[in-house]
Amino acid sequence: MTNFNFEDLSIIKFLETVNKKYDGRTALQIKTEAGTFRKLTFSELGKQAVNVSSALIKLGVKKGEKVAIISENRPAWAVACFGTILASGVVVPVDVKLSEKEVQFILNHSETKCVFVSGKYLDVIETLRSVLPYLEHVILLDDIKHHDEILMKDLKAQKQEEKKRPIYPEDTALLVYTSGTTGVAKGIELTYKNFLFQVHALDEMIKYSDSDRFLSILPLNHTLEITGGLIAPLFAGACITYSDSLKPDKLIALMKETKTTVMISVPLVLKMIHDAIMKKAGKLSPPKRKMFIFLLKTSRFMMSINRGIGKVFFRSVHDEFGGHLRGFITGGAPLNKEVEININALGFRVLQGYGLTETAPVISVNTLKYNRIGSAGKAIPGVEVKVVKKSKTDPTGEIATKGPHMMRGYYKDPDKTKEVIKDGWLHTGDIGHVDRRGYLYISGRERNLIVLGSGKKVFPEEVEAVIEKSPYIKEICVLARISTKGRKAGTEEVYAVIVPELDVFTPAEKYDKLSIKERLKQELSRLSKELASYKRISAFEVWEDELPKTASRKIKRKAVEEKVGITGRMIK
Repeated sequence: MTNFNFEDLSIIKFLETVNKKYDGRTALQIKTEAGTFRKLTFSELGKQAVNVSSALIKLGVKKGEKVAIISENRPAWAVACFGTILASGVVVPVDVKLSEKEVQFILNHSETKCVFVSGKYLDVIETLRSVLPYLEHVILLDDIKHHDEILMKDLKAQKQEEKKRPIYPEDTALLVYTSGTTGVAKGIELTYKNFLFQVHALDEMIKYSDSDRFLSILPLNHTLEITGGLIAPLFAGACITYSDSLKPDKLIALMKETKTTVMISVPLVLKMIHDAIMKKAGKLSPPKRKMFIFLLKTSRFMMSINRGIGKVFFRSVHDEFGGHLRGFITGGAPLNKEVEININALGFRVLQGYGLTETAPVISVNTLKYNRIGSAGKAIPGVEVKVVKKSKTDPTGEIATKGPHMMRGYYKDPDKTKEVIKDGWLHTGDIGHVDRRGYLYISGRERNLIVLGSGKKVFPEEVEAVIEKSPYIKEICVLARISTKGRKAGTEEVYAVIVPELDVFTPAEKYDKLSIKERLKQELSRLSKELASYKRISAFEVWEDELPKTASRKIKRKAVEEKVGITGRMIK
């Protein structure tokens, strides 16, 4: 591990030192269609970033001006990011799944002057060009020039370099826009201090090393991937591989090929991996299947007395993942406890954490040494967490946090900034509690809370965690709906939108909408026994399509609410 004094460390010193120390080692790689890996060494990453920086300065990008990146994950994304930083610009990472209208809003609200775009998303910029008054330059990451775009491969450092522009810890490094799930997207200003603090904390808690091989699957506009999956691994001298697929079979094959040691994930992907393992186990011969179930139950019991034997029992499963995986780091949404227990029982380590884009993003995380299943871990060193309770009898309350991880504020919106930062504490809007040992537990989002006519309160996340255990349910979104019948008319009820897992239905059921709905009713009845009666789903509808999601694969509840009742999408 590089020995840095984080009190004196600057982003420029960080980049220069890391590039020099690891020089010819592979920093970033991506698999091509031909099956080979396109690699970028640390020294090449540094040289290309300098080329980009010099070109941006020549193009007139001034300190603090915005430079956007619209691209799938790839080594060139990191080059554009670090090049912008070296030019003292502000990086605006854009989610490639946003609509053209949302992209237009972000580029105009941020007053983006220059945009890096991959060929895959060039059409979006070309379509919007006439309504982007601040945009002056388009730089293509691919060699497919159409009009007046600049090709990244043509960017070269100038012979007479401009004097390096000073960059200070409090300067804005990234302007990250929320997904807009609760209304108009907000631009979150994150500073160099925020990111260097996070790198230091993650290095101390997760212990990244130059022997680690990361698999990157989260989009790089997601702050957890930028800090935990890009900057922190590079800081440690690790190699990062980019995957273009979230399909479990392809992910597992790539992990095996690259001998992946660490992967930052989200609960949905972990559930997919978990289900793929269980599905494969279900196809074993009856004796082998019974043995698998017996060993899994035994491993779960041994975990309960702090004895991990999963790696011994399930060596063949580990070999399928390359045999070197030491942990999944996950966040962004609640992780199903059953999935978490089973993956740990298989001998893998799941390190669940918690945070917000506004906190760059990690607030708390479990570690290899201190890991409590079901919790979001302990606050990272230097971060304070408190629970703001509304009543003395309720152990839960809104989570608030304070420390060097806090955002500078919402861009161009001091009023909204004041709404969430009060007396130096950032109020998250999440409900939870801290146990006597300092582990943080999240109940759900305050704004998602369903308040029944009886006054009882229901967190959708709690209901979803129980119901999504069903193998027949691929996705579920629980939300409040105003009841129109009986004594409850005019009050909120627990409603759900469900996407079925069609692969597990019989051929006859798969194409019979009534059979699908009847099977789901049976599953709700079976699993709801784990819930208090008032928390049970009153009614539901079935969608054929995937639920709308954010970059971090969280379901966009507001988008689902808006689409509930639209004909043509639901199975009636």
